Amino acid sequence: MYPIMLNLNCKPAVVIGGGAVAHRKILGLLEAGAAIKVVSPEAVPAIQKMQHEHLLKWDKKSVEPSDYKDAFIIFAATDQPEVNQQIAENAGNHQLVNVVDQPALGNFSVPAVARRGKLVMAVSTGGASPILAKRIKKELLAAYSEDYEAYTQFLFRCRERIKEWEVSLDEKQSLLHELLEERFIHSRDEQENFIRTLEQKVSF
Repeated sequence: MYPIMLNLNCKPAVVIGGGAVAHRKILGLLEAGAAIKVVSPEAVPAIQKMQHEHLLKWDKKSVEPSDYKDAFIIFAATDQPEVNQQIAENAGNHQLVNVVDQPALGNFSVPAVARRGKLVMAVSTGGASPILAKRIKKELLAAYSEDYEAYTQFLFRCRERIKEWEVSLDEKQSLLHELLEERFIHSRDEQENFIRTLEQKVSF
């Protein structure tokens, strides 16, 4: 497997199935900003609620190949293995396909993901032990507190401004390394003071 971070913003994503597993896949797609369509005769209340809130489109029907022919990414998440297999077989070579109950039939798998703002940590055991992957995910969330959400946003803001600054590469690198000091991780005051100083330097 080749690990990759995928930009799904506004990309057409089709989830076939309306149960709890499908709902979990939908949550990840929503975080990524995908344009989601669910195809299933039935759906759990959480998915129905998402439709009412216009977070996705739900086609209340059995799946046909035409339902996902234009999808960028497909999740076969029904409770019928034969249907999931057929979806994988009918998908185009240019499409990303995940088969939840038979991963080998698809061309990608979904790792356990720990998020702290822009910090995204993915864990995969290559199918050896999803339980271990989930345990490591919990350990990562414990190691990287919620402070990292604001901290990574701070790093992003600073890096964008530093890139605009007309100074040497060495000076830019020195500042970028300074941003990794622990004092910035847990203190909003330290972050704001640095940003104010940086804005003055860049604007000068």
